[in-house]
Amino acid sequence: MNRVLCMIILIFLMVLAGCSTNNPLTLEHLLDGFQKEGLQLTKAEENPENIFQQGINGVKPSFYELSDGVIHFYIFKSNKERKEGREDFYDRPVEFVEHGAFEIKNVLILYVYEKNQDDEIGKKINDLIQELKK
Repeated sequence: MNRVLCMIILIFLMVLAGCSTNNPLTLEHLLDGFQKEGLQLTKAEENPENIFQQGINGVKPSFYELSDGVIHFYIFKSNKERKEGREDFYDRPVEFVEHGAFEIKNVLILYVYEKNQDDEIGKKINDLIQELKK
């Protein structure tokens, strides 16, 4: 009887845990989405002194060249960790260069661009984010 009760509780907890996940995004989801939006990504060179490449709360970004800038994908384990990471990143005592910040689910996206950034790219990134929210 105790085994049956334990199994029922265990199954219930597993189902409950499965229902509470929010389908975290992976790098593959992002790369596929950017490709579908017609945004060509090319792996960027590593620069350990670049604050955007140093990581946030132990999460190292994947970074790619995009048009006239570099886009950084920080993939956290949860939405909560992403929110904390964003706050911690902007609490750093440095002056930031021009960049756009985008958030979706467990991912923080930072796009560092030249001063003459094309608004078309920002619009496409926003369109992609709306698509990934579905």
